[in-house]
Amino acid sequence: MTIHENRHLLLPLFITVIIIAASMNLYPKKEKRAFVGSAVCAECHSAESIGDQYGKWLRTPHARGATTLKSEQAMAVAQKASVSRPAEDRACLRCHTTGGGRHQKTIGEGVGCEACHGPGSAYHEYAGHVDTVNRQTAYETALKNGMYPILGNKNMKKREKLCLRCHTSTRPCFPSESKEIYRQSISLQVISTLKKGTLDMNHLLIPPFPQY
Repeated sequence: MTIHENRHLLLPLFITVIIIAASMNLYPKKEKRAFVGSAVCAECHSAESIGDQYGKWLRTPHARGATTLKSEQAMAVAQKASVSRPAEDRACLRCHTTGGGRHQKTIGEGVGCEACHGPGSAYHEYAGHVDTVNRQTAYETALKNGMYPILGNKNMKKREKLCLRCHTSTRPCFPSESKEIYRQSISLQVISTLKKGTLDMNHLLIPPFPQY
């Protein structure tokens, strides 16, 4: 008797194998990453010895993203866009907060660490993204744990796409004056090096490697 003729007998067997495999966790579900908030990142990244990335972030407009929505200027811009409460409206929160205003741990912090690096529930632990001997190994470990692959020249387009999710002419607060449009534009140089003016967001724990 051929396999084709026995297919009605093989199907129950196949289903049984799948059920057993699932019960043994041979096909585990992909873990859903969650936001932990920039304050968790600050536990290590506020140290001067590795560059105080958190302190530098605090001095950027991104850190003030959420509080900016409560200003008089924000209210004026919002009215033109038919938004009555910018600090509560998803049209504004989607770009002014980490996670688009959907997560309580990040809704008040502005555009924080995880807005660019990805939800950190799995990679924020020291063992999840640090290797003091080989930085490339550390980066690859972080990627496996949910960090966004945006570092280095090879991933410049991914970094550009991430920036342009919010820095776009279709957003409600896009300026009308050419001078302000130019001031707010994201140049390729910024996307390429992650530097703007005197702001240097490079990680200083270990010198950067060319393979990035």
